[in-house]
Amino acid sequence: MAEVITFGETMVSFTPQEHTRLSYGPALNMRIAGAESNTAIGLSRMGHSTAFISRIGTDSLGQFVLRSIRAEGIDTSMVNQDPEHPTGIMVKEPRLHAETVVYYYRTDSAASHMSCEDIPEQEIAKAKILHFTGITPILSASCRQMTYRAMEIAAAHHCAVSFDPNIRLKLWKDQDYTALMRDCISCATYLLAGVDECRILYHTDEVERIADQAFATGRLECLALKDGSRGAWICDRQGIHKVAPADCMCVDPVGAGDAFNAGFLAGILDGKSYIDSGALGALCGARATEAYGDTEGLSTKAELDEALQHNMTACR
Repeated sequence: MAEVITFGETMVSFTPQEHTRLSYGPALNMRIAGAESNTAIGLSRMGHSTAFISRIGTDSLGQFVLRSIRAEGIDTSMVNQDPEHPTGIMVKEPRLHAETVVYYYRTDSAASHMSCEDIPEQEIAKAKILHFTGITPILSASCRQMTYRAMEIAAAHHCAVSFDPNIRLKLWKDQDYTALMRDCISCATYLLAGVDECRILYHTDEVERIADQAFATGRLECLALKDGSRGAWICDRQGIHKVAPADCMCVDPVGAGDAFNAGFLAGILDGKSYIDSGALGALCGARATEAYGDTEGLSTKAELDEALQHNMTACR
């Protein structure tokens, strides 16, 4: 039985081995990338049981995704293989002194054909937290229906819902999914959002105004407002608390938000307060930026305990 169940698309990510534009044909590294599986892997490394719901192609890339996630201790028994559609791909193009450019090749991918049939009610009923992001419901109409169904099942079985809007305007294209994101927020127990995302959803970046609107409807218990290198804000119905950023030497910020989510949810599962869970999330997010790739910088529980206690392990 998994403590946390998450669902979404995991792609194969290709990244240049050097800071060279793709047009010059650099050699590429192959990794996996997916917001939901990133969070599941982070939780698993911190000692919590997680399961992942998805679809992959029967191609070799799909096998790479499956093996990579399974190797992290994630229950992949609910990942279905689709013989008719390919595994999704993304290509990153790092640029000096600028944000990394991402190119998606996920139209008509296997994961975009997920449906309500992929949601196992009996497994969600036994879980403590259902986690997902705003990426999944915009992949297709069937993914949207699946998302609503998953939220209904979680509510029926008193399973907490964790939601990260994870807005990707490249995927939104010319559509406005604000109403859909707010629907998901209204069903969430924990909202893990970036300040920049809330600027889109609530037309403000003032923490108090964001919190007022987020708590206005639904069953929300805690808002963790992520603000990158500036730390985070933890908001509940009793007040707003600032979480200071953790020190780090950032080389790749991609995946930091997913790592924060893993740390925050691990704190909740460990019985920590919202503030302490936010501090753990901030530490996980900072550590994730110190390595290239979405999951390479995710920390184990022992590493985090060492950092929190300011201990240094003898390495030589």
